[in-house]
Amino acid sequence: MEEMTPKQEVNELPNETLQIYARLWQLETWLRRMVRVELMALKGEAFGQDIRCHKKAFEADKTLHHMSTPEEDALSYAQFSEVKRLMLDNWEVFSTYLPPRNIWEAKLEEVMQIRHRVAHFRTCHKDDYSRVCQLLRDIDRGFWRFCTSYNQTWGILPASSNPVSAEYMALDPFPWTETADKMWARLGSADPALRVAVTVETTDRIWSVPQSSLNYPGRLYDVHFLARNQRQFELIRLLESTQRLHRKAIFVCLDQFANGLRVTLPSVLGSQQIIEILNSYLEACRSALTSARDIPVNDMTVQRIADAWPEYILGPSNPLAFLSPGMECSFFGA
Repeated sequence: MEEMTPKQEVNELPNETLQIYARLWQLETWLRRMVRVELMALKGEAFGQDIRCHKKAFEADKTLHHMSTPEEDALSYAQFSEVKRLMLDNWEVFSTYLPPRNIWEAKLEEVMQIRHRVAHFRTCHKDDYSRVCQLLRDIDRGFWRFCTSYNQTWGILPASSNPVSAEYMALDPFPWTETADKMWARLGSADPALRVAVTVETTDRIWSVPQSSLNYPGRLYDVHFLARNQRQFELIRLLESTQRLHRKAIFVCLDQFANGLRVTLPSVLGSQQIIEILNSYLEACRSALTSARDIPVNDMTVQRIADAWPEYILGPSNPLAFLSPGMECSFFGA
């Protein structure tokens, strides 16, 4: 039997209400992801202490065990007004992606009123949908920059100059190496006995100000664990064994073919804690190795695994897992 659309099931439901809800979902989901990335880059785990009024909503939701959902992030239980406050209170880290502050606040006031109409089942204004879409168009390029900058990484040169990258030099089969003409390139040969390769790079948020210290607000460590010799990771086992560490990462990204794991950590955690976290992930990766199986390109197995975990576990279809500066596109498609 062909599945019915919401409009077919409830014929008095206005099409424009559904369209507005879909665009609001898109806007709020990505605003919350942006807040997580930028404020964790700024403050590390401590960013959660700034989020107001989420505890009761979280507890009420988790009390209903028979209908629980995977969300664990405080941002998922914060009201939209709280997301707005967090952004305005830390405007210096969001301004590069958004319109001028006075325009942004005015636009959000309009959108919040539209949101109230949809949430409380009131009639929408004829221009509500176009207003929401116009806001998405206004911030489209900014969100593209936000997402692609998260995936723009740089090698640590030389790797020995940083305690985090130095810790895993022996596990990088193709380390950054200075050539005879004073250039840097990834060179080397893979040891057949190496079961899990580790590469450590960094990325800086657009707003960050590089400092002489190794770890400063806005710098992220971008670490990849790769199963070698035709092996894959048993992802559920791997995630379960590292569950206590997930909150410390900005995101944990699962590779489409189950042979790679990417972890991004804010440098403000400090080198020692970052190494301890990465050592735990490395041990878990080695324990979760399994023989490779064929995974077609369009297979959604890994994405379904990610979807069953909290928001900070990303599957391969999420733009934060793959969208790079060389991939021009409309971010919201509005």
